[in-house]
Amino acid sequence: MSGAAAGPLARRVAQNTLAQGVGKGLVLLIGAGSVALATRYLGPSDYGKFALALAFMQMFGVLADIGLLTIAVREISKMPERTEEIVGNTLTLRLLLSLGAIVLSALAALAIGYPRDVRLAILIAGVPLVLGLANTSMVAVFQARLMMSRAAVADVAGRAAGFAALIAVAALDLGFYAVVGTAAVGAAITLCVTWALARRLVRIRPLATRAVWRTLILTSLPVGATLAVNEIYFRADTFIISLYRDYDQVGAYSLAFRIIELLGIFPAIVMTSIFPLLSRYIADNRALAGRTLDAAAAVFAAVGAPLAAGGLVVAPQLISLVAGDGFEQAETPLRLLLFAGGLAALSGLFGYALIAAGRQRSALTLSLVVLFSNLALNFALVPSLGVDAAAAVAVGSEALMLGGGLLLVRRHVGWLPGPAPLWRSVLAATGMAAAMWPLDDGSLALLLPLGVAVYAVLLYLLGGFDRRAWEALRA
Repeated sequence: MSGAAAGPLARRVAQNTLAQGVGKGLVLLIGAGSVALATRYLGPSDYGKFALALAFMQMFGVLADIGLLTIAVREISKMPERTEEIVGNTLTLRLLLSLGAIVLSALAALAIGYPRDVRLAILIAGVPLVLGLANTSMVAVFQARLMMSRAAVADVAGRAAGFAALIAVAALDLGFYAVVGTAAVGAAITLCVTWALARRLVRIRPLATRAVWRTLILTSLPVGATLAVNEIYFRADTFIISLYRDYDQVGAYSLAFRIIELLGIFPAIVMTSIFPLLSRYIADNRALAGRTLDAAAAVFAAVGAPLAAGGLVVAPQLISLVAGDGFEQAETPLRLLLFAGGLAALSGLFGYALIAAGRQRSALTLSLVVLFSNLALNFALVPSLGVDAAAAVAVGSEALMLGGGLLLVRRHVGWLPGPAPLWRSVLAATGMAAAMWPLDDGSLALLLPLGVAVYAVLLYLLGGFDRRAWEALRA
C-alpha cells in the first residue's frame, strides 16, 4: 500500500474507531442503567427468567445468521461494486432464517419444560431478533466502508429508546412481560435509523437470487457453524444452571455475565474496525496483517489484564452498585468471568484472523473441542457446585480456546504475538491489584481512580505504551 493511500485510510480507521468508541461508551452507560433498573424492578428470580429468555433467543439467532454477516462484510470489502446485491440477498436470507429460529426456540423451550412465563418471554424476545438481524444486514455496508459512526448513531438511538421504554414500564408497573418487550422497542428504533442512513449509500431491498444465495450459504456455513458453536458455548452455562438451580442463581450468574458483555464493548470496537482490513491484508500483505494483529493483541492485553486483576478487589462493590441487594451470589462468578473475559478478547482476535484467512473449518474444529469440554464440565459440576463452578469452567474453556487459537494462527497465518506486551500488562495489573487490596472495603469512587492511576504509571514505567504498536491500528 502506498504512503499516499495509507494516509487517508489511516484517518478513516481512526475516525471509525473513535466514532464507535463514543457510541459504545454511551451504549455502556445506557446498558448499565438498564441492568440497574431491570434488576431492581424484577428481583433476582424474575431477572433470571428475563435473562434466560434473551440468552435462549440469542443462541437461536446465531443459527438464523449462519455466519452471513461476517461473510457479507468480507465480500463487500473485496468487491464493493456488488454491495447492493450482497446486502439484498443477505437481508432476505436472514429474515427467513429468523422466522425458523423463532419456531425452533419455542419448540426447544417446550421440550425442556420451562414454565409458561419463560416460554412466553422467549417468544416475545423473538421480535427483537428479527429486527436485529434485518438491522445488521445493513450495518454490513457501514462496517465494510469504515463508516461505523452511522451504526453507532443508530445503536445509541435504539438503546436510549429501549431504556426509556423500560423506565416507563417500571414507573407504570406493567410487569415482567412488558420488561421483555422493551427490547423490541429499542430494536425497532435502531432498524429505522440504520435504514435511513444506509439508503443514502446503497439501495436497500430484499433480493432472492438463487446463485447468490447458494454462494453465500456455502461460504458462510463453516463460519456460521463456528459462531453457533461459540454462542452455545457462551450461553450453555446459563441454560445448564437453569436446569439444576433456582432462578435466583440464574439471575445472579446472568448479572455477572451481563457485566462482562458490557465491558467487552471495547474489544468489539477494535475488531469491527480492523476485520475488513485484515481480510485485505492477509490476502495481499502478510507483514501488514502481522503488524495489525500485534497492535490489537497489545491493546487487548493492556485492557484485559487490569479488568481481571481489578475485579478481584471491586467485584462486591460493582455488584452492589449495579444491582443492589439480593445478588450477592454474583460476586465470585464476576471475579472469575472478568478473568475469562480478558482471555476471550485475545482468543476472539485469533478466531477473526482465521476467518479473514479463510480458515473457518480450523476455527470450527477448535470451537467444537472447547464446546464439548465446556458442556461436559458444566453438566458434571454445576448440579452440585452451582454458579461458581460454571464461572470456573468458563475460565478453563477460554484458556483452551486461547491456546488452540494461538497454534492455529501460527500455522495458517504465520503470526505469533510477542510476549512482551502481555507480561508488561500482567505485571502492571498485579501491582495495581496489590495497591488496591488493603482498601478493598472502600468505595468505587476511591478504588477505581486509584487503580487506573497505579496501572497507568506502572505500565508506563515498564515500557507498555508502545506508540508504534498503537499507531499500527490506524495504518
